Amino acid sequence: MTNALVDFKKICSLPLVWLVSLEVSFEAEPKKDFLRLNHWQFSRKAKCLIVVAIIAVLLISVFAFLPKESAIKANIVSQSSENSTATPSPTATPQSQGPSFSNPTLNFTEVDASPTPTPTFKSPGLIQSDTTMNNTVWMKVAADAWAYYQPGVGINAKTGLPYASGTSFTGFTDWDLGSYIQATIDAQKLGLIDNDSAWNFSARINDVLTFLENRTLNAEGYPYEFYNATTGINETATSSPETVDGTDTGRLFIALNNLINYDSSLKQTIDNIVYNDNGNGNRSNYAALMPSIESLASSTNIYAYLIASGFASFFPSLSNVPPAILNNIFSANITYSPYGNVSLPDASITGDPLLFSVFELNNSPQLMALSREVYLASEAYYTATRQYVAFGEGNSPSNGYVYEWVVLPNGDTWTITGSGSGAYLKMDPVIFNKVAFSFLALYNSTYARNMVVYLEQVLPAPTKGYSLGADNNGNSVSSVGSDTNCLILDAALYAIQNNP
Repeated sequence: MTNALVDFKKICSLPLVWLVSLEVSFEAEPKKDFLRLNHWQFSRKAKCLIVVAIIAVLLISVFAFLPKESAIKANIVSQSSENSTATPSPTATPQSQGPSFSNPTLNFTEVDASPTPTPTFKSPGLIQSDTTMNNTVWMKVAADAWAYYQPGVGINAKTGLPYASGTSFTGFTDWDLGSYIQATIDAQKLGLIDNDSAWNFSARINDVLTFLENRTLNAEGYPYEFYNATTGINETATSSPETVDGTDTGRLFIALNNLINYDSSLKQTIDNIVYNDNGNGNRSNYAALMPSIESLASSTNIYAYLIASGFASFFPSLSNVPPAILNNIFSANITYSPYGNVSLPDASITGDPLLFSVFELNNSPQLMALSREVYLASEAYYTATRQYVAFGEGNSPSNGYVYEWVVLPNGDTWTITGSGSGAYLKMDPVIFNKVAFSFLALYNSTYARNMVVYLEQVLPAPTKGYSLGADNNGNSVSSVGSDTNCLILDAALYAIQNNP
């Protein structure tokens, strides 16, 4: 197939071979002409003032040559040492191609990060009721997230296939399927699955693999964009015609590879799904996409890293592509966030693909450094504005599906774009629950905890899984879904495994 298509999680639909150029760029507002030639006359008093001003400028200029490190770090606020159970502090590896962004030393006093506004209309939730965030608390968080994956809630009781967003939307993509596989692995590791029940680990995984072995494909021999969880057949009304979504495939491949690593007895079955057409033409020729994945080696998009990592799991010749993308990100020009002067690379960075990579891939020092920098920038944003931020992707209270970018290749920070449009949206950011819990698992800071407490107060209790999120004005997106609860399960497992 020569014109395979990909959608970086529905940002836009472009040929997969063009992924390398998928960098969001926007035209800056034209600069005004502030300087004009004028003939000025001054009084004696005015002249004296001008002399004083000139002397002041000269004094300031002297200090401008002093090292700027303290200015860069001055407004960055981190958690106090006694408040942290997981404090990775990798240093970004300098690249010869250009400057790398730093991982600032974390030696600052914790800010007063009380929720703003402070909800008082609900009794304390799980996180507010227990300040320890020990393994017992994280197990309760994991159990609440796993509640989404029960039959009749997030899983169809007949087919065993996942809903992307509960029974209100019966479709799912390969990305959602990957999230369900990963959530099932997490739950099994945490002991949340009853191995004696009809919905044990083996039964759940068998339903998924049987579907992958037998699902119908489009005319080009690749999966449809959406399948119906109630029937297992393609959703023709919502699927894009004759495409392969490389983003969703990469996400699925990560989960399938993790499944092999967890249960090696499934390797042959999974290899048959990925590599073989069994002579009947009902399997996808993913090897034909390798040149397009290789072209991602010049990208600075964190989605590209996630995609390439998934493909490299099954096609070792692509193993150089993911590290090349990370090197590109670390070699990019540096933009300092306007809040706290935290250094960020001029790259396409948002929470979901970054955090899925941190929890589900190799925890490389570069990934951990980038995650830490995004966290520090988020906390510094709150310090300056008293507004919580946990940037990711998903539905919003009033603007449909949105992508929140911590930074973009043109150096713009804290921007939000709509699905498919690429235009900046003026809206209150959604505080995504999955990103907030991920920050809490990684850094166990007061800021992250209070952000989660705020969401606890605004959102419904997670009796059927955690809701998506809310903005700082209390406007919520109370729907539950696979992405949210998979990432929260990932975070809970990480916290439990890394607690002392």
